[in-house]
Amino acid sequence: MKIEITKQEANVIQVAIDHLADEHSDVLADALRIGDNRQARESYHILRMIEEIHEEILFRLINEPTK
Repeated sequence: MKIEITKQEANVIQVAIDHLADEHSDVLADALRIGDNRQARESYHILRMIEEIHEEILFRLINEPTK
């Protein structure tokens, strides 16, 4: 599936996923502090997915023409 978005929309999405990453970084830190391994694994996985999304958006902004 290919979704076309404007550069401004991509920037808004990046800000939103950055906020989500900050939240899950805090959740991960808390989970590690209290020894909640299940939550730590989930938050780590979510953070990796967020990183992949961020990299994909950045790649497309740099390498593809935008509206």
